[in-house]
Amino acid sequence: MQKRFLRTLKAAVAFSLVLSMSVPTFAASSKAEVQQTLEDLENQKAQLQSRLSQLQANKADTESYIAELDQELTTVYDEITRLTGELEQTEADLAQTQADLEVAKEKEAEQYEALKARIRAMYESGDTTMMEIFMQAEDIATILNANEYISRISEYDNQLLQALNETRQQIESLEAQLEEQKAELENLKAQQEAKQEELQLVMDAKQAELGEIEGSIGDAYDGIYSTEAEIKENKQILADIEYQEELQRQAELKRQQEEEARKKAEAEAAKQQQQQQQQQSSSSSSSSTSSGSSSNSGSNTSSGSSSSSSGSSSSGSSSTSSSSSSSSSSSSSSGGTATGSFIWPCAGGYISSGFGSRVSPTAGASSNHKGVDIAAASGTSIYAADGGVVTTVSYSAARGNYIVVSHGNGLTTLYQHCSSIAASVGQTVSQGQTIAYVGSTGYSTGAHLHFEVWVNGTPVNPANYI
Repeated sequence: MQKRFLRTLKAAVAFSLVLSMSVPTFAASSKAEVQQTLEDLENQKAQLQSRLSQLQANKADTESYIAELDQELTTVYDEITRLTGELEQTEADLAQTQADLEVAKEKEAEQYEALKARIRAMYESGDTTMMEIFMQAEDIATILNANEYISRISEYDNQLLQALNETRQQIESLEAQLEEQKAELENLKAQQEAKQEELQLVMDAKQAELGEIEGSIGDAYDGIYSTEAEIKENKQILADIEYQEELQRQAELKRQQEEEARKKAEAEAAKQQQQQQQQQSSSSSSSSTSSGSSSNSGSNTSSGSSSSSSGSSSSGSSSTSSSSSSSSSSSSSSGGTATGSFIWPCAGGYISSGFGSRVSPTAGASSNHKGVDIAAASGTSIYAADGGVVTTVSYSAARGNYIVVSHGNGLTTLYQHCSSIAASVGQTVSQGQTIAYVGSTGYSTGAHLHFEVWVNGTPVNPANYI
């Protein structure tokens, strides 16, 4: 409705330049309307700029919180890695201890069986063995030595069995400690994994919130640029109206001056005629009066012709000005305008990982892939998939160097893991313009571009757009 009014007003202004006396009333009315429109647009721009400042502050707070979450996730991930290592070592120690325990039990059982065999053999030999010792002994010392030998064998078996039993008990105690340590480590690891999952949910929510904020920032930028364009157009219309008014003022001033000059000439002619009538006789007075009338008629005709010529000149000048002004106000720039369709965002490469669920390729990388990975050599140019405004240039431990471009209508694109960025926040970029270069910053297994497409704060499959 407002654009239709502007077009109508432009046509009226152009037409009014060829008019003379009927235009001032229309121009004054149109000028007031344009001035009111400019005031409304300036207020609208101020509100959008205030909204943009608020959104940028919210974005900074959200990015700061995400950075804290990112750091906390990294700490939790490191703790899980450490606990996993300790748990694996404990399980290895436990397995070795259990093997040692089995060996100790086997040795104890073997020694015990050997002792039982010796006792059984001595028992079965009965007094015969002892009688042989006495009969073969040459003196009491031999007998005593035999008894001492038998006693020592029994004592050795007892000590050995006791030592084996103590070793087995120590190993069993160590096994129990290791089992307890393993259970404790498993519990700690489970707690950290639960914490990691909870933090990841918060991180995903904040990332989605950040996407919505970035989309709103893009809309605010679009609104400001659109409002500035309307302000510029209305200022041009106002300048045309004021120029027209000045032309009319100059024309009116000239008309007044010519009218005063005509009246002065008529008065002077009348004065001269009166003087001539007083000096001449009654016969020459009639001829002088006729001559004076002829002279006066010629003067009037000359003055009227001059006035007409002046008015024609003024009209021609006004028409030329209108043509120049109309030509100036019709020019505009199309740089950075969204085309509505995307191009391949990289100078070469191929999709190495698609959108959606996947097995995490490296520690810290998400298993819910919100974009596509385009494998390309480090340093390869990254292009703006469509025209728009850069809303974010930042770094995070997960994304590395990344840049976000808003294309209006809630549509944004994200480019991450860049080696370097070639654009700045607030910059208008055109489709195909180099905005960054492929790298492997952040959580990355190698040089590639991670490319995302967001619609109203929600990630969608980029394969449907490129």
